[in-house]
Amino acid sequence: MMRASIAVNLMFMREVYWAVSRRLIFLCAFVLLAAALLFVPLPIPPTYAGRTLENAGHTPLFLLATLAVMLVLRHDLRIAGARLYALAGLIGLGAGLLSEIIQKPLRRDASWEDVFADAVGVVCALALAALFDRRAAITRGTRVAASLIALGCIFIYFEPIVSMARAYVHRNGQFPVLANFASTTELYWVVGYGVNRDIVRGALDVEFDADTFPGLSLHEPMPDWQGFETLVIDVENPETVPLSLGVRVHDRRHGKTYYDRFNRRFDLAAGERRELRIALDDIRHAPRERLMDMGHISDITLFRSGKTGSRRVRIYSVRLQ
Repeated sequence: MMRASIAVNLMFMREVYWAVSRRLIFLCAFVLLAAALLFVPLPIPPTYAGRTLENAGHTPLFLLATLAVMLVLRHDLRIAGARLYALAGLIGLGAGLLSEIIQKPLRRDASWEDVFADAVGVVCALALAALFDRRAAITRGTRVAASLIALGCIFIYFEPIVSMARAYVHRNGQFPVLANFASTTELYWVVGYGVNRDIVRGALDVEFDADTFPGLSLHEPMPDWQGFETLVIDVENPETVPLSLGVRVHDRRHGKTYYDRFNRRFDLAAGERRELRIALDDIRHAPRERLMDMGHISDITLFRSGKTGSRRVRIYSVRLQ
């Protein structure tokens, strides 16, 4: 009888040991895999879609990690109730902050935006756990609040993805117009350097804030310019002094040097509005040691080429003909 009791206890202890080991092993493997992403360069293109999808990975990663931590805390360390949720939340938030701190010396793209995305995943995990937790004495009001929090987290997660999809649909639908600034959606593609900019009455009003080469880039225009002949930029100098405006175009193979792209300067008189017309054949032959890849254009940049002169420019449209 005693031998049977000992055997039963040993079998129970062995089952408990393997259950604990499996959970800890899975959690450790998950943490190691997530940590490896900090050291491995990911094959993500440097595009709006690439950046959005890369950032979108933070929230589900920390959602799953927080749920895994809760499983270990509850079943292996016997932690329950509010203490379980508080401890799991602190571990998740701390891991998110630590992961960004670690990325700084690794020269990765650490940001508070990523910390926020991590926190959204942690909060969503806690809300979902509370919503379906049948072991804890959670009131109906708390479950309603948890459902609202979970829905809010889901909205925050999908909003950048939906905005990105809308921006691409807008961009693709107006081609061969590359930008016309009739919609704030255009701003998703505009990156400023030492400028303040805003859409005012159907034009992009740009104020030069810096003294050295301030300007802006239209990132990711429709890349295939084959079959067209001219790039047309409708601009205006609204000031009472002249403006020296530089135009730069490069493709995805751009070598970051002055001679590996198209560069041209245009002088606008005070109050002048003009269509800057650039032959695409000139752009094609602009790089010194190769031909521009007209099927993969990646940037159009407009900038003030001098330290003096007009401090504003108004851009109405950029299109191909």
